Amino acid sequence: MSPVFEIIPEAIFFQQTNLICEISRDGFCYVFENDIDKKFYGLSEYHFTDVDIPGQLKEIFKEQPLLNKNYKKVFVSYSGIESALLPEELYKQNENDLILNTVYGDLCDSIILTDLVTDKKIYNIYRMPAAIYQVISNQFPLAVFTHHYSFLLKQQFTNADLLKVIFYRDTFIAALIKAGELQIIQTYPYKAGTDVVYHLLNICQQFKIINVPVRIGGMIETDADLHKEISHYFKNVSFDELPAEYEFTNGLKELPPHYFSHLFSLASCV
Repeated sequence: MSPVFEIIPEAIFFQQTNLICEISRDGFCYVFENDIDKKFYGLSEYHFTDVDIPGQLKEIFKEQPLLNKNYKKVFVSYSGIESALLPEELYKQNENDLILNTVYGDLCDSIILTDLVTDKKIYNIYRMPAAIYQVISNQFPLAVFTHHYSFLLKQQFTNADLLKVIFYRDTFIAALIKAGELQIIQTYPYKAGTDVVYHLLNICQQFKIINVPVRIGGMIETDADLHKEISHYFKNVSFDELPAEYEFTNGLKELPPHYFSHLFSLASCV
């Protein structure tokens, strides 16, 4: 498989470098982060072309020599839809399977994983297809798995309102913060800008919020019709910037900052 984006590090000290990966139903992406220098050195993104995601992951791992090195740590963020958030006081480990089956059904062969977001006292129960989990675990036996919702929960927001949106190829994550408190995180499919606007307006209506600022990250062009559609209904729309606390190689700085801002932001939460 050929990457859609690829910036290969000119030099990399593997024992000082964290490999931070994200997998979604759309594709697989990873960045190289040196937490001593507080610097990102490169990235690659692959888009899946068929339903055999485990097979395509094996192909990527085989063809990419930089994924066969001994890194300081390997983190894998999974952006899957099947997730349930529970307050710590309501969490019971023996009910994980029941909760996810009730919400999403029980037709898939999957692995159930759990994150505890300590600061928020919230458990994130989620599941990943077993075949995908096995391929990644075989490649990175010591990898730390987490769900992307958990990373969003760990981020510090001001007491203001905010509608955070992260775009993938045909899905997007929307997270609403109202007066500094998270109200909802959910993944939605979309084919056109009208689909996106419908879901965003519906969120605002459900939580009785108006004139909320929208901040966008991920795979969207600043001059795209999708952006214009959102801006027609939301007057305060901005794009993510690169995290100020990190440095970036020149190749990374040449990309639109919001493309991979959500992935770079993971480094501050791992």
